[in-house]
Amino acid sequence: MIVSGSFDSKFLRTDVFEELEMCKSIQYNFRISEITTISLIDCGRRCLDDGDCRRFMYDKETKQCKMYESGEDCITDGVVNRKICFRMLSVCTKVNCTRCPIGYYGDQCQHIIQDCSDGFQKSVAPKTELLSFIKPTVNGAVLEVVCIFTYGGATDISRRDARCKETDFNKTWNEYATGFGNANGNYWLGLQNIFNILQNHNRFLLNVRFMIDGYASQLLCIYRDFNISNANDNYSISLGQFSNHAKGGPGNSLTNGTFSINDRPFSTYDRDFSNNDCPVRFNSAWWYLDDPVCSRANVNGRRPEVGVPFEATWHWQDNLGTRNEFDLINIRLRRQY
Repeated sequence: MIVSGSFDSKFLRTDVFEELEMCKSIQYNFRISEITTISLIDCGRRCLDDGDCRRFMYDKETKQCKMYESGEDCITDGVVNRKICFRMLSVCTKVNCTRCPIGYYGDQCQHIIQDCSDGFQKSVAPKTELLSFIKPTVNGAVLEVVCIFTYGGATDISRRDARCKETDFNKTWNEYATGFGNANGNYWLGLQNIFNILQNHNRFLLNVRFMIDGYASQLLCIYRDFNISNANDNYSISLGQFSNHAKGGPGNSLTNGTFSINDRPFSTYDRDFSNNDCPVRFNSAWWYLDDPVCSRANVNGRRPEVGVPFEATWHWQDNLGTRNEFDLINIRLRRQY
């Protein structure tokens, strides 16, 4: 039972962000329970009593208590300053801990998975899509990401979902290096964080995934032996063999013939290696070619709007042509064996 004197030892107060109503319907954002309680303390007690609850959001006006299975922060389409968000630290006895934050493991929740493939191997979470903490082995900070704990495990390093508020992906070099956005919605994990994850294992697959037609259809392609260099080498990219996941996949817009971005440095509008003003023209950052074409893909571009040229919108030209209407684009890392 929680009493007010022990509340801070059980929970950590976190942030509340405004989001679109539909963003709450994503699997890892969806509440596992919702009740009306008498107080914040009672809401915390209910979370402790629910074996799957690791986070809750309390509405100070309506006294609504919403409980969630994973995650650090909370989102709402309502009045942010009415809501309070808390993440459970752990549920422990003198002997061991029985409910660690997703991504943590060990008798005292003292360990953190290196990436989501590592989490799959260690069976730290149900086989589903959840918000999770990871900590890469080399110079790794604790990061919150979307983890897919199925089919060997995958770490979302970039996520753009039309159900959530648009995030401006036309950022500076420093922002792309360190990451931006929020794991509950749309985010870029950060080049340095991606580099650190790649040190966890000797080989990684890069998956690029598109959802279209009202999330009814998935298009997926795979690049083997994905790698990037360090910051001193401007995070230059290396991609191996390409394959479509299934017939009718999106095609190869990254290493196709003369338009291969292999060995290209990363470019942003304030640090451009393209010699063709590509970050400004494409309104985003990427591993651009030293060529007026810039790239046959713009996964970090803007959602289509009236007056915005095609090259500045998100697209993937091989197999998808001039399509720039997507429900979701996300980029994932999987350990390669």
